[in-house]
Amino acid sequence: MKATVTDIEKRITLKPNKTLGIMSYDIDNGYPQRVQDIINSSGTGTLCTKIFGKFVYGQGFVSDALANTIVNRKRLTADKLLYKSGKAVSKFNGFAIHVNYNANFEKTSFSYIPFQDVRFTTADNEKHSEMVAVYDDWQKVKMPKIKEEDVLYFNYYNPNPAVIQKEVEEAGGWQNYKGQIMYWSVDGVEYPLSPSDSVLEDVQTDSHSKIFKFRNITTNFMASHFLKVQTFEDEEQKQEFINSLVGFQGSDDASKIMVVEQESEDELFSLEKVDIQDIGDLYSYTESSARDSIIRAYLIPPVLLLAVAGKLGSSSEISDATAFYNGVTSDYRHEVSNVFKELFNNSVFNVGNDFEIEEVEAETVDVKETPEGKAKILEVLSNANYSETKKSNILQKLYGFDKETADILALDDNDLNVI
Repeated sequence: MKATVTDIEKRITLKPNKTLGIMSYDIDNGYPQRVQDIINSSGTGTLCTKIFGKFVYGQGFVSDALANTIVNRKRLTADKLLYKSGKAVSKFNGFAIHVNYNANFEKTSFSYIPFQDVRFTTADNEKHSEMVAVYDDWQKVKMPKIKEEDVLYFNYYNPNPAVIQKEVEEAGGWQNYKGQIMYWSVDGVEYPLSPSDSVLEDVQTDSHSKIFKFRNITTNFMASHFLKVQTFEDEEQKQEFINSLVGFQGSDDASKIMVVEQESEDELFSLEKVDIQDIGDLYSYTESSARDSIIRAYLIPPVLLLAVAGKLGSSSEISDATAFYNGVTSDYRHEVSNVFKELFNNSVFNVGNDFEIEEVEAETVDVKETPEGKAKILEVLSNANYSETKKSNILQKLYGFDKETADILALDDNDLNVI
């Protein structure tokens, strides 16, 4: 028996744009921009992406010499470049960096390029065959059409001196040479799917649930109604009536009285409620289901999303979850680290050979420092069935007190107000 795919569409469609001479990033050439807009509109999507990105760039480079190195004229540091690249990975599964060279074929500067602005040119592009095109309005939001004169073209990253020399000659000399683009994605030099792609519809659902709640508060949580009235004399009169109704919907206008004058005794209107069964239950299920799907897709332990040590998660739980997610994202940090190692190779920067990215440290507070923890400690100290020795042992083993402090607190005549 064979499994067949009959109704599943490709997540992105790659199609050459012959007019622009580029390979479109999905059918509308706006996949990364669309993904970014969807994520930004969702609270859960934004939070998960933020946490994922945080673990990709970690605590920054372990080497301070590398982390603090200024890599371009805008005084961007290597650590800041890592931060920007990690954020791009969390949204798009890739990042792009511009590289400049000097006449000795050494790398002289690195600059972050917004990943969503990068497109590949096709072999049919007569002027810029198989290069990287960079433009900040592929979706034509700022302008009704793409300004081809504003599209910037760069060669792909290749530090081979012979290749660079050829590119310089084709550009008309070093004064005209624009450098290269290091393009990295999880799929190589290809347009990748976003980390959120498999749950992108759930991210949209989460976004729309927010809109649904907002619309409810702005309409006083009223059910939908049909309002039947006499036929209006003209559209202007109709619109005035509708506008007056809208003015009575919203949290600021709740419980106001609307006065409608009748032109004659025969003029009537009626208001009929439209019932939607179990809308509350359906909404709650849909919202929680979408949120859970997004979190599962990112493999983020729930304690990292809402954790406060001693309240929504103990210090050990947060530490374990942090260690787990450092493991989940270790491949990303390893790949990004290798990219930076390659970039700084044969450069003018003296940064050493350590390109390791430091893992995220668990943001915890000792349980004994939280109100809940202090309450538990007081319970132990107030327990008349516990000996001083037992109390001291509990304080040491469960709450991390040193022996001297634990022995003092465990004294039966101790003032518990000091906790």
